[in-house]
Amino acid sequence: MKKFFALFLITSSLFAQQIPLRILHWNDFHTQNLPFQVKTKSKATNNDTTFLVGGSATLAAYLQRYSIGDSATLILNAGDDFQGSPISTITKGASQIQLLNLLKPHAMTLGNHEFDYGRISLAEVIQKATFPIVSANLYDVKTNSTFVKKYTIQQIGSLKVGIIGVMTTELPRLSLPSNVSNLQVQSPASVVNELIPEVKKNGADIIIALTHQGVIEDSILATQCPDLDIIVGGHSHTPLFRPKYVNGIVIVQAGSRGRWLGKLDVVVDAFKDTVIQSRGELVECRTADIVPDSVVASVVNNLEKLADASLNEVIAEATVDLIRAGNGESNIGNWIADAMRAHAKTDIAFQNSGGIRKDLLAGKITIRDFWEISPFGNTLVTFSVNGATLRSMIEHQLSLRDDFCQISGLTYVYRIVDGKKILHNIKVGKDLVNDTKSYTIVTNNYVAAQSKKYFGIELPDSAITQLHAIDRDVLIEAARKQKKISAAIEHRIKEAEE
Repeated sequence: MKKFFALFLITSSLFAQQIPLRILHWNDFHTQNLPFQVKTKSKATNNDTTFLVGGSATLAAYLQRYSIGDSATLILNAGDDFQGSPISTITKGASQIQLLNLLKPHAMTLGNHEFDYGRISLAEVIQKATFPIVSANLYDVKTNSTFVKKYTIQQIGSLKVGIIGVMTTELPRLSLPSNVSNLQVQSPASVVNELIPEVKKNGADIIIALTHQGVIEDSILATQCPDLDIIVGGHSHTPLFRPKYVNGIVIVQAGSRGRWLGKLDVVVDAFKDTVIQSRGELVECRTADIVPDSVVASVVNNLEKLADASLNEVIAEATVDLIRAGNGESNIGNWIADAMRAHAKTDIAFQNSGGIRKDLLAGKITIRDFWEISPFGNTLVTFSVNGATLRSMIEHQLSLRDDFCQISGLTYVYRIVDGKKILHNIKVGKDLVNDTKSYTIVTNNYVAAQSKKYFGIELPDSAITQLHAIDRDVLIEAARKQKKISAAIEHRIKEAEE
């Protein structure tokens, strides 16, 4: 839709129909069906304070609180509802469809983690959804059609809202190849621009792109698709506390794990088919401030009973907060990589930062925590490279913007030259790397399958040895042995000081 019209300005002011619309949205829920604890700094006391947020029943209650009626509220989910806790793995995502049927979104777009149990399983599970699931640029070459519907048009009061789904083009690199076989991700902008005339023709007053590709890609999409009105996004886990405006298009995203509910209030000029006002915010879903929805809470409790009670067994204690880092060394990453290397008895371990899905605050650690830290059920694999190849792998790592690897058995130093990270030296153990020496490496099967992405090299299947050990089980075993975990930042990756 065109955002501003110079033509017919006087007549439109006479006939404009200004209609309010509220959009409630969330994304990257990752099966956080139970409330979880967060820590923030109190402005009043300047001390750390902890409190509970989220959970499906809490989210349902906040959706009810901030809904202004079916005639004026649109509810959207921007993907990655699957994967993150034991019940998702046990039910292969069916738990989330069951709960989403109670939350009643008007539309959901697929995220990359919906494919973690394979495309065949996903196709079966989403048949039980009572709401539209859309993804316009996810093409199935086997059926010569899109994997799900391209778009939906929802009647919200007197407004018709067109909602076009968009999947990240990174899907093939974010999933095991077997999980997305025969699926192609087409150019978001090309697909959206091609669909807009059709959606308009079918009566849409405004058009929303419901995306799972991240804020940066959403901003690019806004520059390429000027006839969009709003982009409701996910994937980058970005809490946009105020909307972003690009090319006159409103962009929103609500963090992750149900900590926040996005609330966007707009005014639509139905005569011009355009958004003329907008105001957005994120509502923190604190459990203490609301009564959880009893029906949803009951379903969550029944689902949790499917998980073995042994998941709540306390097996260790964290003496410090174990905190992730997406683009730097982390103490939890060091501990995980160390545990992998000890289990595999290799020289080196690599763990992708994006595979570490949860922080752990100091205190008791349960088996459930490890299901949530490492929910994917990846298996450990080993391979060997010579020192020269290892050097090129680390140089590739330094070029990555995010999701680079946590390491063990290895340290390296880099310099920044003209804004780029340039490798200075590498040590395996205490010794500088020998280009002709062979080094053994352990990682998970996802990283190995995506070796081009992470290391810039192709690893043929023949070069990989399967250990038949699930990464989560290895971490549980390590925690049981250690009892107390006090991992630290050790500057395994650092910038040269001289």
